Amino acid sequence: MSSHAVLLRRGFRALALLLALGAAAVYAQAPASVPAPPATAKAAADAVDHEADDDDKEEEADQKQRESARATRRARLETLRAAARNITWEAPTELKELFEKFVTPPEIAEGEVKSGSLRIFLREVNRKVPEIAASEGYFSTQVATRIEGEGSDRKLVVSVTPGPRTMVDRVIVEFEGDIAQAGDGREAQREAVEKAWTLPAGRPFRQADWDDAKSRMLEKISERYYANATIADSVAIVEAADAKVLLKVILESGPRYTFGPLVVTGLKRYPMDLIQRYNRMEMGQPYELAKMLDLQRALQNAPWFASVAIDIDREAPSPENIPVNITLIERAPIDVGLSVGYGTDTGARGEVSFRHRDVFGTALDMQSALSVDKIRQVGFADFYLPALSLGGPLGDRLTTRDSFGFLVEHKENNGLETQRVAFAAYRAFKMIRPIDDYRVGLSYQFERKMPDNAEDSIARALAPVVEATWRWVDDLIDPRKGGVLKVRLAAGSNALLSTQDFIQAYGTYQHWIPLGESDQLLLRGEIGRTFAVSREGIPEDFLFKAGGSRSNRGYAYESLGARDGDAVVGGRFLLTASAEYVHWFGKVFGGALFYDIGDAADDRTALNGNPSYGVGVRVRTPAGPLALDVAYAENERKARVSFSVSVAF
Repeated sequence: MSSHAVLLRRGFRALALLLALGAAAVYAQAPASVPAPPATAKAAADAVDHEADDDDKEEEADQKQRESARATRRARLETLRAAARNITWEAPTELKELFEKFVTPPEIAEGEVKSGSLRIFLREVNRKVPEIAASEGYFSTQVATRIEGEGSDRKLVVSVTPGPRTMVDRVIVEFEGDIAQAGDGREAQREAVEKAWTLPAGRPFRQADWDDAKSRMLEKISERYYANATIADSVAIVEAADAKVLLKVILESGPRYTFGPLVVTGLKRYPMDLIQRYNRMEMGQPYELAKMLDLQRALQNAPWFASVAIDIDREAPSPENIPVNITLIERAPIDVGLSVGYGTDTGARGEVSFRHRDVFGTALDMQSALSVDKIRQVGFADFYLPALSLGGPLGDRLTTRDSFGFLVEHKENNGLETQRVAFAAYRAFKMIRPIDDYRVGLSYQFERKMPDNAEDSIARALAPVVEATWRWVDDLIDPRKGGVLKVRLAAGSNALLSTQDFIQAYGTYQHWIPLGESDQLLLRGEIGRTFAVSREGIPEDFLFKAGGSRSNRGYAYESLGARDGDAVVGGRFLLTASAEYVHWFGKVFGGALFYDIGDAADDRTALNGNPSYGVGVRVRTPAGPLALDVAYAENERKARVSFSVSVAF
């Protein structure tokens, strides 16, 4: 019985009691001849009290019933919470991972007394699961849900039966617009576009693959001529009963575009000729996206511009000779830098740098610095001319950049003091693959050598130099797999301003091998030979030393080489090798085990293994992995720590 009913009954009983008392009073005042009432007022009051006691008992029972109902609802809610927290998916692994990621259960708040949120979740399950399964090619998915267990151990089980996976039965590609016509290479371009399709017949249908295949085809048709190509229509006709799908795409090419004039915005300090030096697009040539991107990349990498954006004028009235819009933001012409650092090879170091990107108002880029550390003090200035795209057989695949400069250096290490002045001019090439580097040049060096307990000597060399670097890596900064090969050739002749006839050949190769997700093996080797009757009269730059953090880590920097008095000097032979195993404990920190061997000497028979081995710590940074190593040198029976760190201001 509700509390409202009890109160109502009590009100009626109180009224009855008052009426009874009033009647008793009337009878008490009446004459003796008036007969007495059938019951006294006391009896009436007793009756009312008895009924009130009954009402209290009923209210107490109602209260217990309400508390029991609340407890039942709380228990049910806890069961629902437990079921929402513990969801088990019965589905194929590839679908299960998607369901767990995209179908999230509700959060039932403390004190919530309704199960509506779970019911809503079950409706979401029945709606989303078939949609997700369909995106993976399952179009006849059945879903069933049930709750298992008791109390807090209860769980919601979602059983998914995806049915057969739909396979691509046929692909139809149709062309509209200019490309649908005949002649002038259109047939070959249509064939190339069709070959770009990545979801052929016989493959499982997935929505992501379907979208990707259309995007790749659109990118392919837009690479040449057809800058405004679109997908006019696309449809996937699914026959769920037969688990197959017909894919149809209609490409609208639009008109053919040809390049027109360059329209440059934001060029204030530098002449238009600077842009033209990098440009490979000529008036009337077919539109090619790659050429626009190459120009944008070249200008962005050039020292004069902070930002570069390039696109054709898509609102031009005619697709022929369409203007190419270039929007630039120029860099400030002058930079001054200061950096300090420390490395176990050369000790504490400091550097002041000065850069002027527009020397004499000619876009001549000067890069200069003064650098001082424990063993080396050097000042240099290099001047770089703007790059130039060349014609000829390689044509639009070849760019060059010329530079010249000078250097003054004083160095004192391992008993050898040197004073050197050098002048050089180089031409750097970018050919075919932009990540590879080629350089040819002419270097003149004048060097005075002052070894401890040996005679001073002068070495001069006018040497042509050829250098090349080839890269096959997945990441230029932090490779996981691939290799880098560097070679260098140089020569000098006594007949042409050199003290000694010589030919130097040097090569180094590094190779990265991934071992699972968190491990990799790094192999490194270098070999060098200077062909000459002796090392006398050859500058140290054309001889070899070993040891240090980038060589044989168990030995001090450039401590392995030939001997002259008490000094370590460069030798004519070099051979080193290293194997390093790295395990990454996460995305930032890793540990390494390594083994190094190698030596430099003035005679092949004097080369020693000089094994060293140790452990290290690796830290990934935006500039590449930072290494801290502890290496033990077997021959010296001592350990060395090697690392290097710099801070720029």
